[in-house]
Amino acid sequence: MDEFDLALADISFLSLQEKIFLKKNLDNLSDLAVLSIADISLLIKRPIRTALWDGARVSLRAIRNLRLLEKCGIGGVRCDEPAFPALLREMFDPPYLLLYRGSLAALQKPCVSVVGTRAVCEEAAEATMEFARSAAQNGFCVVSGLAYGVDSFAHRGALSSGEQASTVAVLPCGIDTVMPSANKCLARHIIASGGALVSEYVPGSPPEPWRYVQRNRIVAAVSSATVVTQAPPGSGALITADFAIDYNRELLFHEACFCDSAKQAYERGARRLMAKKNGASKMRNTPEKFLEEGAPVIKNYADFVAVRQDVPGGHSLVQGGQLSLFAAARE
Repeated sequence: MDEFDLALADISFLSLQEKIFLKKNLDNLSDLAVLSIADISLLIKRPIRTALWDGARVSLRAIRNLRLLEKCGIGGVRCDEPAFPALLREMFDPPYLLLYRGSLAALQKPCVSVVGTRAVCEEAAEATMEFARSAAQNGFCVVSGLAYGVDSFAHRGALSSGEQASTVAVLPCGIDTVMPSANKCLARHIIASGGALVSEYVPGSPPEPWRYVQRNRIVAAVSSATVVTQAPPGSGALITADFAIDYNRELLFHEACFCDSAKQAYERGARRLMAKKNGASKMRNTPEKFLEEGAPVIKNYADFVAVRQDVPGGHSLVQGGQLSLFAAARE
């Protein structure tokens, strides 16, 4: 990784392939800095319409960021380098650059992503902790997003597994920031235990709403399986679930998703969504939808292992009336 890579990673109007093309066809950052938008359009063979390009400013920011990363011991790996996580490279839109604090080696282990709502109920919180702890004890790296609620319990569960602890948090902001800031202590614990914080965003990048969605795609792609432990309709966790399916990863729901407290939260969330503009369309993205499409329900880590070894279609999707639970909540 060099300042040229940091500059390319910071340019939002270029696709991954265009960034790779410029990296191969320009000698250094100085060559990029002197280009106009018309020059870049000519090189990548498509028109670019933006008034925000300032090559000199992009160059200066990249140089400053490289100094900051070096000072803070923050690493970075480009998508075409061997250390780049293999499953992440399989995405159709992987990040050009993956920045990290801690040990990227954690992502060389088998990974399982554990996601869910910020407003987690007690039963789902306990289930998340238990599942993450068992997964880490059995050699998995637990991946989540460092948010409040399920994400935090997933990281803490993995960290409580002892010497086998391994967890990685994917950030929706610059690698120099912890979001939410209240989880700084948890972030330090993740790094100290051999895990990592990772981000595709250079220092100084704010946690804008669209970056949370982009973060979710990395959470889904970096693991062979994603487990949802509680998710109201239209939630970010279900966006991650959609990404998991798009990337041909396994998707499973923990039975805690369907406990009485989760049902009550579902009903409250459904009422709030229906009162909002476009709420009806968001209501279509529910755990029920994924169960109907074939996602299995698990009880614990042992069930997770058993379901993944099961033949396709061999595991019952309607366990304990989960589908009817959500149907009732809609009425």
